[in-house]
Amino acid sequence: MNGPMRRTVRVINPLGLHWRVAEQFSRTAGRYTSAVVVRNGETSADGKSPTSLILLVALPGTELVLEVDGPDAAMAIDPLAAILAAPSGEDYTI
Repeated sequence: MNGPMRRTVRVINPLGLHWRVAEQFSRTAGRYTSAVVVRNGETSADGKSPTSLILLVALPGTELVLEVDGPDAAMAIDPLAAILAAPSGEDYTI
């Protein structure tokens, strides 16, 4: 595979991308060697940093672009996208 894998994900959690989701996402991203970046428009965040994710200010309805680049990107993108798209902070399984 050449280049990063990308997926657009809509935030449907009524609280948006809040701390619990950001923490779970960053912990999951940390299990992979690939670089993980989440973008909200022109703003990007390191997916392995919950603080960086919170600074995206992703409210309900926001479309985020998830970008995973590295040797295990294909394995990482689905579980990471599922966390961002979960209806609440407890609706994902890892």
